[in-house]
Amino acid sequence: MKKAMDQLTEQFMEARELIEDARESMETVYFSEDMTEAQEAVKSTLDQYQKLLDQLSEDQRQDVLRTIGLRMEELKAQEQALEESLHDSH
Repeated sequence: MKKAMDQLTEQFMEARELIEDARESMETVYFSEDMTEAQEAVKSTLDQYQKLLDQLSEDQRQDVLRTIGLRMEELKAQEQALEESLHDSH
């Protein structure tokens, strides 16, 4: 379980970095590609997170939620904020 959580933390950091790259490239020719990469990374990270939760006992699940649950919610919120700022700029 620790290895899976470490891997998720690594994926989280990469996805967050890609979201930041997309935010910085907004209104440039690179934005579309950066946004696609960020969305794919977020989806992959959240899918892996859900798979992990599905495999755990209730006690283990609660432990994971306490440890990295907020990070996953933050990731969703950052992606949503980026999408909203995209709609606001048009």
